[in-house]
Amino acid sequence: MAQHEVHRTIALIDCEIRGQATGSPIELANRLRMSVRMLYFHIEMMSRLGAAIFFSKEINSFQYEEEGYFKDGVRWIVFDKVRIAK
Repeated sequence: MAQHEVHRTIALIDCEIRGQATGSPIELANRLRMSVRMLYFHIEMMSRLGAAIFFSKEINSFQYEEEGYFKDGVRWIVFDKVRIAK
């Protein structure tokens, strides 16, 4: 799998997680046209890049433990650590 495809897929998964509407792993994998195993491969990569991800049965969606986002599908940015220049 090409690196740019991995980054694009991480960006798509990130968008879904931030919207808190991923649905079950099977539903998300089907929406992204990949296997559940490949979905978990990408989630593991996202975790290794710094995002703590878990699945909430309560809202039936993957969630981040900290509020943040992936920049360009590569760098995990935590909202608390973002400083606004004055």
